[in-house]
Amino acid sequence: MKYCIITMIIALISPLAALIITDSQGVSHEYPYDHFFKIQPKEFQTSKELDGETVINTWQGIRFDTWLKEQKLGDFAVIKFMSGDRYEVKFNRAEWDTLTCYLAHTGEGEIFPKEQLRVIFPHLRSMHWVRDVERVSLEHYKEIAIPVKFLPLADFFATQKLMENPKPFVRMNGYRFDDFVAELSDLPIKDVVIYSRDGLIQTLSYPGQLAGAVLERTEEGALNLKSPQIPGGMWMKDISYLQVDYQALIDTDNASVLIPVAKALQWKLSPNVKLNMHYPRETEVMELGDVLAEPMLLENLQYFELVP
Repeated sequence: MKYCIITMIIALISPLAALIITDSQGVSHEYPYDHFFKIQPKEFQTSKELDGETVINTWQGIRFDTWLKEQKLGDFAVIKFMSGDRYEVKFNRAEWDTLTCYLAHTGEGEIFPKEQLRVIFPHLRSMHWVRDVERVSLEHYKEIAIPVKFLPLADFFATQKLMENPKPFVRMNGYRFDDFVAELSDLPIKDVVIYSRDGLIQTLSYPGQLAGAVLERTEEGALNLKSPQIPGGMWMKDISYLQVDYQALIDTDNASVLIPVAKALQWKLSPNVKLNMHYPRETEVMELGDVLAEPMLLENLQYFELVP
């Protein structure tokens, strides 16, 4: 009995011996790490700017996007990569089909330990790469509905209490998700979409990944996500769009984020999409293009509705 317990503990704390790929039907397929070392490797390079200079790195591995297609694991709408420390990178199918993806086992001539393979996208920034990849999940698309209301982000947080050193974080001021999220949705489990000014988007859940999370308010007025439930590499900076189920907060100084958000979430919008603009004393119907071209139309706005 004692031997069995020790064996179970070792199994739980030891790295996985295989890359696990779960298809869109929920069936898991195990591919031993040794399998990827036996495939004829390809050499590729990546570049990055460091201290004003371009640094070139050379890697070896397999073309993972090509290899995955050959496995015939069925159709999927979303692909998600997960590391042993819970770091996640996710792409919808349209994005994935435009990408070149490698599973690297060697970098600058150094062979990685078998359980520390890296997913590398040569044409994307390294924040999209995944070290020590353990799992790949192929999923059906989870529809995120168009919000019923879009509220000015700055006005919403002007009504919230700005906390000094909100636990577990220190040396910062911020707004606790636990304090404000119920004002946006009364569902027990909430779908949250976050879009940053530099074009990154994440779909998360509350309380799952966002229990205890904070939106840090910087001295420049930007809002940065920090959550004890997800690795720091997944924290997003300078948030301009935050959706919680059927309500959304939008930075009215950057209202054009509606376009990439709508594309990423696959909202079905007509070419003549309109906005119902609600002001304190009146409501006006406007073309989306007119609103984006004239930011002054967003002044004194209480909220708007999107008419697809």
